[in-house]
Amino acid sequence: MESLADLLARSASRHHNLCPRQVLGVRMGMLAGKILNLDLPQQDKRLFTFVECDGCGMGGIAIATGCFVERRTLRVLDFGKLAATFVDTQTGQSIRIKPDPQARARAEKSVPDSPSRWHSQLEGYQILPDEELFIVEPVQLTVSLQKIISQPDQRVNCTGCGEEISNERQVLRNGQVYCRACAGESYYTKLTANPKNRLTSIPVVTVIGNSGSGKTTLLEKLVKELTGRGYRLATIKHHSHTGFEIDVPGKDSWRFAQAGSQHVVVAAPDKIAAYRRLEHDLSLDEITAGIHDVDLILVEGYKQANKPTIEVVRAANSHAIISTPQQRIAIASDLPLELGVPIFSLDDIQGIAGLLEQRFLQG
Repeated sequence: MESLADLLARSASRHHNLCPRQVLGVRMGMLAGKILNLDLPQQDKRLFTFVECDGCGMGGIAIATGCFVERRTLRVLDFGKLAATFVDTQTGQSIRIKPDPQARARAEKSVPDSPSRWHSQLEGYQILPDEELFIVEPVQLTVSLQKIISQPDQRVNCTGCGEEISNERQVLRNGQVYCRACAGESYYTKLTANPKNRLTSIPVVTVIGNSGSGKTTLLEKLVKELTGRGYRLATIKHHSHTGFEIDVPGKDSWRFAQAGSQHVVVAAPDKIAAYRRLEHDLSLDEITAGIHDVDLILVEGYKQANKPTIEVVRAANSHAIISTPQQRIAIASDLPLELGVPIFSLDDIQGIAGLLEQRFLQG
């Protein structure tokens, strides 16, 4: 094990200066090596570390242990905690180390003449004994380390996007291989060109309301109005019940599905239709990820999707408001409401279309 001073110098060189959290991170890594009887920083890949935060503390742990993301021996689980679990991959022994709740106060007390609390922590964390700084807990993993480490030479291609997937990170859906993004875990939205040829994400607006409020009628009129203004639209209708049939019984495509086909496509010169069986209810993001070459996606339902929302409120139906203030952008109603957003009459389709055009279609 390198000396504390050497490890701190190496950590500081990666961060341009030394801070208290780096000191804690370095000492956590050193303590892990002492308890697990490992020679750290390692040159091999025997130790695997789960760190519960990013930033300076993680950097100190990496320097002291020799576990790095790029070597696939360190995984960041951003729980916002300066804590880490260290796993000896040969013995399976796992320990979690976290700062003692009194560590900060003890550090400040140990160096009372420092110019600031920050400086006292920086110095105190370097001199206090391990037992006054940290709590060590033996733990058992609830995840498969073998699956995390995986086989680096395993590669497949995603059925959806065609991109290569490494380290067995693929997801199976209906017997098909997908990447996590195409399976609904994407952290990004693909960009497309709007009418002015600027790259932007396709906006999604939901229309919600109680049953019988007139959502479908409003959407139908909105589609007609916006397409008349030259925009390309996609529409999605949420059907909450299983077992509904979208094909015509007796037709060839229906017969294929009845015979067991998981994915049925009917193609003609002027249009194409496709449907497939699902093992789980798709999220709205999963559905819209497959829509391209449109300017706006209008959705009926999916009130839990947390998208910009127009709510339809009809006096003869229900006065209850079901949208949240965070998602609500407008109300279409025959009631005198005050909700801090534009209120349109139920037949003011041009006004609602104008709002959508101004907010989502002009840029």
